[in-house]
Amino acid sequence: MLLTILAFLAVFSLLVFAHELGHFLVAKWRGVKVEEFGFGYPPRLFTIMEIGGTELTVNIIPFGGFVRFPGENDPTVPDGLASQGWRVRGGVFIAGAVMNMVLAALLFGATALIGEPVPITGVEITEVASGSPAEAAGMKTGDLILELDGLEVTDSLALQRYTYERVGQEVSLLLEREGERLEVTLTPRLQPPAGEGPMGIAMHTVVLGTKLVRYEAWRAIPIGVSRTFRALGVIVLSVIYMVRGLISPEVAGPIGIAQATGQVAQMGLPFLLQFTAFLSVNLALINLLPFPGLDGGRLAFVLLEALRGGRKVDPEKEGLVHLVGMFVLIGLVLVISYFDILRVSGGS
Repeated sequence: MLLTILAFLAVFSLLVFAHELGHFLVAKWRGVKVEEFGFGYPPRLFTIMEIGGTELTVNIIPFGGFVRFPGENDPTVPDGLASQGWRVRGGVFIAGAVMNMVLAALLFGATALIGEPVPITGVEITEVASGSPAEAAGMKTGDLILELDGLEVTDSLALQRYTYERVGQEVSLLLEREGERLEVTLTPRLQPPAGEGPMGIAMHTVVLGTKLVRYEAWRAIPIGVSRTFRALGVIVLSVIYMVRGLISPEVAGPIGIAQATGQVAQMGLPFLLQFTAFLSVNLALINLLPFPGLDGGRLAFVLLEALRGGRKVDPEKEGLVHLVGMFVLIGLVLVISYFDILRVSGGS
């Protein structure tokens, strides 16, 4: 339990810090005053320090964070966010998601540097046909095929392809059975019976474990960037499949994420870094959704202003929309957390 809490707080704090740091850096760069850099949501617990006129605070609701600008919804406040043009405001709003993507690339790169978890796969025999060369050689259901003619076997399709290339010729297979290794020889048949292959076995690829593969430092960052865009593609495809009903929706709140974080943390640092990177990509995408209260919702108003030739939407109306959206988001988090509690406690 303690490991789960500590790991979740570390991961969540890192994600929020990176996201809000993006807003903060772009705002400072474009001359926008920042009053507060907060972890969690108010009311405030305490102030850590003040940097360049910006208070760094910790707040009582630990699910999120924020950067507070003077006049965020009041364009009459000098140096405030709302007084800036749509390009500046749009850059500030999108910077959080960009920084989460950068964080993901760095974490994936760090994983490649210290050791990237890679699955160790093998080929398991699921059926041996009666009267087949495999049965004559003594092969049994449950055997793992480790090598064929000295070549490592990690994929059933590759093994099948190599077997068809060697029909009519004797081959040697290294097997593992109940922890012991044994070598057998057989000759794949030229004309097997209908429904059977040259050796007379059915097989599938299985994951036997994981190994750490380390890359040179100069390759780590490109690998990190590649993994980040791959994670982005996986998430987008998953959402599309869920919308189309091809896979069941899977939504987790803070409690579900905390439980998963604790489980991953027990597997080791490389797995935790990869998991954190994946969460960072998720956070970037979620924040860009055009929903009131999220960065994407604020970006939608900025784009509307740009389409209207620079005419702003009434700040009070926009502020009300975002306030309602925030209450809806908090309600969704509470509902999801309720079901997370039921699932964790075995209630559903």
